[in-house]
Amino acid sequence: MQNFGNKITVFNLEDFFYLSSDLFCIIGQDGCYQKVNSAWEQVLEWKPENLIGHSWLELVHPEDIAITQLSSEQQLHLENRYLHKDGSYRWLSWSLSTSPQGLIYAVGKDISQQQQKIEALRTERTSLYNLLDQLPAFLYLQPQNYGVGFYNQRFQEIFGDPTGKRCHEAIAGLKQPCPSCPTFRVFDTKAPQLWEWIDSKSDRVYQIYDYPFQDMNGEPLVVEMGLDITAVKKAEAALRQREIELTQKNQQLQQTLDQLTNTQAQLIQTEKMSSLGQLVAGVAHEINNPVNFINGNIIHAKEYIQQLLELLELYQKQYPQPTAAIEEVIESIDLEFLVEDLKKLLDSMKMGSDRIRNIVLSLRNFSRLDEAEMKAVDIHSGIDSTLMILQNRFTSKSEPSQIKLSKEYGQLPLIECYVGQLNQVFMNIITNALDALEESMVNGKMAENPQITIRTELLNSDWVAIEIADNGPGISEKVKQRLFDPFFTTKPIGKGTGLGMSISYQIIAEKHQGKLQCISSSGKGAKFIIEIPIQQIH
Repeated sequence: MQNFGNKITVFNLEDFFYLSSDLFCIIGQDGCYQKVNSAWEQVLEWKPENLIGHSWLELVHPEDIAITQLSSEQQLHLENRYLHKDGSYRWLSWSLSTSPQGLIYAVGKDISQQQQKIEALRTERTSLYNLLDQLPAFLYLQPQNYGVGFYNQRFQEIFGDPTGKRCHEAIAGLKQPCPSCPTFRVFDTKAPQLWEWIDSKSDRVYQIYDYPFQDMNGEPLVVEMGLDITAVKKAEAALRQREIELTQKNQQLQQTLDQLTNTQAQLIQTEKMSSLGQLVAGVAHEINNPVNFINGNIIHAKEYIQQLLELLELYQKQYPQPTAAIEEVIESIDLEFLVEDLKKLLDSMKMGSDRIRNIVLSLRNFSRLDEAEMKAVDIHSGIDSTLMILQNRFTSKSEPSQIKLSKEYGQLPLIECYVGQLNQVFMNIITNALDALEESMVNGKMAENPQITIRTELLNSDWVAIEIADNGPGISEKVKQRLFDPFFTTKPIGKGTGLGMSISYQIIAEKHQGKLQCISSSGKGAKFIIEIPIQQIH
C-alpha cells in the first residue's frame, strides 16, 4: 500500500511480483504454469504467454529434474538449471511457497555468474589438488585440534589413510615427537622446523619441513611437507665411504711412496758405501803389500846395518890411526853423528811402516766387505777404525785449537750385528759432530775446548748403548723433528745429501731392531744414543 496525497492505492502480492526483476510464476497442482511475469523474457527470452499451460519441469535440465520435483512443503529452496531460448542453460535459485489452495508461488534469481565463479573455483581447487597429488613430496595440513587435515596422495602412500587417527601425545600436551605417528604430533605454530624422520618399517629417510600457517578463518595450522631423501642419504653415505677409502688408499700410496723413496735412498747410499768400501779395500790391499815388504826389509836392514856398524867399530879399535884420506872422509861425513842418527832413522822408518799398517787395518775393518753377514764382533774395534779414518779431522783447519776426543768404553760383550753397516752409522754421526764443531769455530760461535765424547754402556743382559755427544751449537726442536727424514739436510747445497741420518736410522731400527734418538736443544750440544740388542732374533 502506498499513500499519494489523500488517495490510497493497494497492490496485492501478485502485482508486486509481476513488477519484480526476478522470475515469478504460479504453478498449479498439475505442475503447469498458470501465471508468469515479464522477467522470464528478460532472463531466459521466453515470452510469458508461451509458457502458460506448459509443465514446470519442461525447461529443467534433465540432470536436475530429480531435485526439482515439487512437494507439499510450505517453503522450499532449490537450485537448478533452466533452458534458455538460445539452447544454453542458466543456473537459477528458487524460493517456493505453497498456498492453502495448493498453488505454488515460485521466485527465481539468475545465479549463473555466481555458479560460474564457484565452478571455476572448484575446477581450480581440483587442479590444485591434482597438482599436489603429483608432488614427489608428501603434504599434510595439521589443524590446531590435531585432527585429520588435508593430505595428498603421496602422504597416503607412505602413512596410509589417516582418517580417524589422532595423536594422543599431542592431545595430552606432551612437548615431544610421537614415534608412532610422526605426522600427528605437537608442532610449534610460531617457528618453522626442519627435521629428519626414519620409517622403521621401510628404513626410508624423510626430510620434513613444518611451517606455521593460518587457514581461511585465521585459525592456526601447520603445513608439513616431507621428501624422501633415502637415495640422497645413501649417496652421502657411499660418498663418505668412498672418501674414507680414497683417504686410506692415498695414505697407503703415500706410505708406499715413502718406502720407495727410503728404499731408493738406501740403495743409493748403500751403493755409494759399497763402492767406497771396494775402493778402500782395494787401496788397503794395494798399500798393504808394499808396506809389508818395506816393514819386513826394515828388520833385515837394521840387522845388516848393525853388523856393519859393529865391523866399523872393530876397525876403529884395530886401526886407531887411520890414513889421511880416511880421516878426511870421516870428518866430511861426520861419522859419529851418522852412526848415532842411523839408528834413530831406522826406528822412525819402522814406526812409520807400523803406522801405515795400522791405517790399512782400520780401512779394512771399516769396509768389512768380507763381513756383510751378521756376526758377533767387538764394536769398540769398529769405533776405533772409524776414528782412525777421521783422525785428521780432529785438528781445526783454521785455528790452532784441537777438537778433543774422549772415549769412555764400558765392558761390553761381543755384539751380534752387521758390522759394516754399524760402522757406517758411527761414521755419519761422528762426521756430523765434527762438521758442527768446525762450523762453530769458523763462525766464532764455539766456546773453548770443543770436544766429542764417545761412551759405551751395558744396559742389561740383553741391550747395549753407544752415546756420541758433542758440545757444539746443538739442534733446534724444529730441525730435530725432521732429522731422520730422507733428503732433509741443513748443510749448504753440495755439502750434504740428507741421506746420512735417514740411512743410519734405518740401519739401527730395521736392520738391528734397535733405537736411535737425538737429545739436543739450541746452544746445548747434541747427543745421539744408539741402543741395540746383544743378540738379534733370527
